[in-house]
Amino acid sequence: MTDEKFLSAAKRVLDAAETHLDVATLAKLRAARREAIADGLNSKLPAWRNWLLPLSGMVAAGLVAVMLGLFWFSPSNNLIQANVDDVELLTAHESPEFFSDMEFYSWLDEDDNDSDAG
Repeated sequence: MTDEKFLSAAKRVLDAAETHLDVATLAKLRAARREAIADGLNSKLPAWRNWLLPLSGMVAAGLVAVMLGLFWFSPSNNLIQANVDDVELLTAHESPEFFSDMEFYSWLDEDDNDSDAG
């Protein structure tokens, strides 16, 4: 509440001071206002400033789209694990035919275990 009281008091003091300005000061203020308005209306901005904001917005939207696409279409952990299994197969010392007959070898092992038990 003290800020509002301070602002209202400052406004009253400044408004009172404005009513007591002499004619020469008022004329200088009006001339300065007219000059500032004329400068603002006549100033020409560089052409690149007209399209800078839309271009930067499109670039930002494109980056967001790329990041979302990378996140959305990133490989899952299952695919990475499958690739690791493939690397293990490719770097093994056994021939590829050995791995294609794995079911046969496991059946043979089970058969040996059954005959040893009986």
